[in-house]
Amino acid sequence: MAFSTLAAVGPEGLVPAVGTGGSLAARHLEQAALSAVAAGPVLPRDVVDALAHAASEAWAQAGGANALNPRGVAIAVRREVACVRGLAMHSMVQDDVFEVMWLGTFLPRAAWMSALLLSRAGVARSDPDSAAATWHAAALIAGTHPGTAPQGVDILRALLTDDSVPSSVAYSIDEVTAALFALSRTGLVTQVALPLARATAARLDTAARQDEMTTDPERAIGEALDLIGVLAASGTPQIPGPPPVRSVGAGDPRITT
Repeated sequence: MAFSTLAAVGPEGLVPAVGTGGSLAARHLEQAALSAVAAGPVLPRDVVDALAHAASEAWAQAGGANALNPRGVAIAVRREVACVRGLAMHSMVQDDVFEVMWLGTFLPRAAWMSALLLSRAGVARSDPDSAAATWHAAALIAGTHPGTAPQGVDILRALLTDDSVPSSVAYSIDEVTAALFALSRTGLVTQVALPLARATAARLDTAARQDEMTTDPERAIGEALDLIGVLAASGTPQIPGPPPVRSVGAGDPRITT
């Protein structure tokens, strides 16, 4: 029920309705796998294969008995994504391509988590009786183990401002800031991107120090989400892939332009 509540109040697609999460994740992973194939030798073959396997597993979750279990689908898909990310971390040279990929992972994650928490804060304000259940659902969606999950405002504090929690907004912004710093040295991002990331981190730090999670959570989350939106619109670096192979004669089997 709590998952359905979050699905109803959140922005479209933020929390899929029960039974649709696996197919939604599968579509996104399939698109990522196709993009990885299109990138050619820019990405290691093992990473490309791992993405294809992750998409296949997500489709299996979507079509199996587990499809009606949101937590089960989330755990299975999160495990596959973690394998892909870990493989990339330990098999790729941490050059501009890697930093762009890392930025593309953590900037959307920061926005998604902020939007989830803002929706959750709206539920708490409009329907206090559902507070405990929807906080628990938000923790599960974020990947917090239910046996160790804090309650109420502590979940919000952890998922928004605690940079030691890997699923938090603050953690994602730290990763974004590091990626932008690396890319700024090669001129691949606009001059405003890194200051915006640092301003977002400072806003989250202020919210934590002033305990805005208790006094005015929607304002704190909303301002962070606005900053993330401006940051995302400030200019996404584009890493060109290898040039296509031109045909050298009739019947040449290589890619033509």
